[in-house]
Amino acid sequence: MKTIITTVIIFALLIVNLAKPCLGQQSTTATSTSVGATSVGATYSLTVVIHNVNTRSGKLYVGLGNSKESFTGQSIQQKTIDVPASGEITAVFEGLTPGKYAVRLFQDLNGNQKMDFSGQMPAEPFGFSNVAMMMGPPDFDQSSFDLTENKSIRVRVIEM
Repeated sequence: MKTIITTVIIFALLIVNLAKPCLGQQSTTATSTSVGATSVGATYSLTVVIHNVNTRSGKLYVGLGNSKESFTGQSIQQKTIDVPASGEITAVFEGLTPGKYAVRLFQDLNGNQKMDFSGQMPAEPFGFSNVAMMMGPPDFDQSSFDLTENKSIRVRVIEM
């Protein structure tokens, strides 16, 4: 019983995080936080390869965060991508200063530019960097990675 209650609470937290302004409703800014000692003015690109997209329709909203606030709220950069008929999907973020970043995404199947839910559960596919299976909503620390050079990461789309 405790496990069921814990699971329901975890999914409720996920819903709260996903119910905040959706990636499609946010404006793009190209600012990010610098971390660590690197050459002054160095910027890098991040290539996000999105896989396990089963439903081949709609749009993907991909957001990039560099802090807890930009991971759960307004992303520092985002991309909107039409889902192609086949293959992996790629989003490229440019001009990023060295630091910690995390990616979140959702697939808008009905064109309303927001994540939909069926009761407490997400009704549309979603994904996070460094997360292949959901054991509750991940936080920035769980999803983050270091960007100290041009980098490519893979993000798996999860369907509930």
